[in-house]
Amino acid sequence: RSSAQEAPVDAFAARRILILSNVLRRAAAIRYRRLLDISVGEWGAIAELGLRAPCSLNELARGLALDKTRLSRTVSALEKRGLVQRRANPRDNRETLISLTKSGGRAYARMIAAAQASNDALLAPFSASDRAQLATLVDRLTDRAREILEREQEGALGRAD
Repeated sequence: RSSAQEAPVDAFAARRILILSNVLRRAAAIRYRRLLDISVGEWGAIAELGLRAPCSLNELARGLALDKTRLSRTVSALEKRGLVQRRANPRDNRETLISLTKSGGRAYARMIAAAQASNDALLAPFSASDRAQLATLVDRLTDRAREILEREQEGALGRAD
């Protein structure tokens, strides 16, 4: 028997998590477009900046696990809309720090309120114990996925030696 027969694609945890992620992302896209006229990518950048600003583009990309080039375009679009600002790092003029403007801070507050309501609805069927266990498992999976990503980037996984 081939490994494909032993492990049908529906059994792969990564596939199931990706489907969940896609469903949640689509719902978020509708919510944040309606609420603030922003894309999911812009939402992600604003959310991360709300937590960690000011930060460099590299730090922002690392926090979101996104490609720096693509994220740079997102940040530029947010800057044009007056939601973020870039300033030289006072400790290193070669580096630019990104932060939310006052308008961006207000957008962040609205996003967090909407995200909290959505999160509460998503987790409503689960007990407090289930929620805590889910948070722990998701954190562990995320850490492991980051390790796998690093190895993929180094070319160490999936080789047919």
